[in-house]
Amino acid sequence: MVMAIGSATSNSQAISTSIVQQLRLQEAKRSAAEAQYRAQTLQAQANDAQQSADREQERARSLRVDASQAQTAAGQANQGLSALQSLSQLSTTLGATYTKVAQAQQGTSAPAAAQPQAKQPVVNTQGQTIGTVVSTTA
Repeated sequence: MVMAIGSATSNSQAISTSIVQQLRLQEAKRSAAEAQYRAQTLQAQANDAQQSADREQERARSLRVDASQAQTAAGQANQGLSALQSLSQLSTTLGATYTKVAQAQQGTSAPAAAQPQAKQPVVNTQGQTIGTVVSTTA
């Protein structure tokens, strides 16, 4: 009977060891599945973040193009303004010249009111002031 008790104890230890190993195996499988799920979740988040970054980079490129076009338009507007100011000055100077010629033809010696000669800046295609217009009339 001693043999039967020893054999039963040995069987019971073998069963306990087998159950513990199965529990450890199930726990390891569960841990591996959780780690795999977490890795897939993080990969999906990384993909979403990359797509967002790509969209924002394209948006930034588009804004740079728009800014460049606006800069060009501003430069052209400044050139137009400078041209209009020059024409206005030319018109004033021409008016004063006509007045002087008319007075000279009428024989009056009274000088016409002197018109101030303001120097107008020159604006390049980038909208930058690069110099002044010099009047060569005397």
